[in-house]
Amino acid sequence: MFIFIIALAIALVVGLILFSFKKNHAGAKTTNTIITACLAVLLLAVPVFAFWLVAAMSGLKLHLLIPLAGIMLVVLASYIAFGIENNLLNKKTVFCLSFATVFMACGVLSERYYRFNYIPSITVSQKVQYKRSYMPFTGSPYLVHTDSAPSLQFASGETLPVVDGATALVPVYCSVVENVYPRDITPGDFVLFDTTKGAYEELTAGNADVIFVAQPSKEQIEKAAEAGITFNLYPIGYEAFVFLVNSKNPVESLSVQQIKGIYTGKITGWQELGGKNQSIRPFQRDADSGSQTAFVSIMGADEELLPPETHQVTGMEGLVDVVSDYENHSNAIGYSFRYYVENMKHSENVKMLKINGVAPTKENICNHSYPFTDNFYAVTVQGRETENTRRLVEWVCGAQGQELIEKVGYVPLGGVK
Repeated sequence: MFIFIIALAIALVVGLILFSFKKNHAGAKTTNTIITACLAVLLLAVPVFAFWLVAAMSGLKLHLLIPLAGIMLVVLASYIAFGIENNLLNKKTVFCLSFATVFMACGVLSERYYRFNYIPSITVSQKVQYKRSYMPFTGSPYLVHTDSAPSLQFASGETLPVVDGATALVPVYCSVVENVYPRDITPGDFVLFDTTKGAYEELTAGNADVIFVAQPSKEQIEKAAEAGITFNLYPIGYEAFVFLVNSKNPVESLSVQQIKGIYTGKITGWQELGGKNQSIRPFQRDADSGSQTAFVSIMGADEELLPPETHQVTGMEGLVDVVSDYENHSNAIGYSFRYYVENMKHSENVKMLKINGVAPTKENICNHSYPFTDNFYAVTVQGRETENTRRLVEWVCGAQGQELIEKVGYVPLGGVK
């Protein structure tokens, strides 16, 4: 609404300036300065509303209106002055423009209120081409290497495990492949790029041999049981589950109970937490995603959570996007994993909250003082492990594999050095 206050103010000032210099000619009808300025505001409602409508429907941020509206206002105010001076405006025109102004104001307020409170779901596609950025043996600058020659080195012609995993763990398993797989392979034949949900589906279906993910959800375990399989979970490192708000949100820390209060609907306003007098918009992820599984585990089975479809985002990238978009979601809160937010989808417009006053740093993950710290895993299917699959998992859990995990930016099992 700020843009429209600016528009009205500029139109009023321009109208007053123009008509303060107006000279009344003999026989001419005197035009009241204030009325003229108001008519200028009314006429400007039409182009400003039209541009606002185009901007809103095309996904542009509404604050882009400010520079363009300023230019429009100066030009059109001059035109309005000429029109009124020469009796080019009539009662019907004034009525139509007045209606347009009221409609514009109501439309903007309704749209803003709707976006803050009632948009049921937001689906954001995974824009970043992780396959292009992290594919092994392509010279990717995002992959890391062991200091010494890897103790495990698969040979050409061997049966190689197909790997897959969560979005946030792409740098881990792609670095593993680049270190221990033969360079003459076609990496796309052995490296898949799925989400946590997709990786578990590929593993269950037998299209992947080992996946790098957070723990499975209850539903994923049940689906595996229906398929007659059991997962083997091998801890390979630690990660922090973090809650995100816009960087302009004055709230810096929340307690575990306050987090639960937000997501159970007991706390609905940021002013209750030391923030602005603004409703809280708690976003969740789609079912069976790694972050949604971690979130449900943190909240506890005894908590009756808000329905996830109320404010739901598909894709890790999408959740960071809606929290960083201050124009439309300044009251948002969401969650993700520390590594993804810091390294793969870093945004200056997002900040990670402290929990119980403790920041999600590597040191606090190591000493477990940050409350939401958990393992991530290499997962296989019991009874389906090949010899090379076992060798690969053992190497990742060993000294050189843990060295890779630390170099990527995660916390290894033994802690950071």
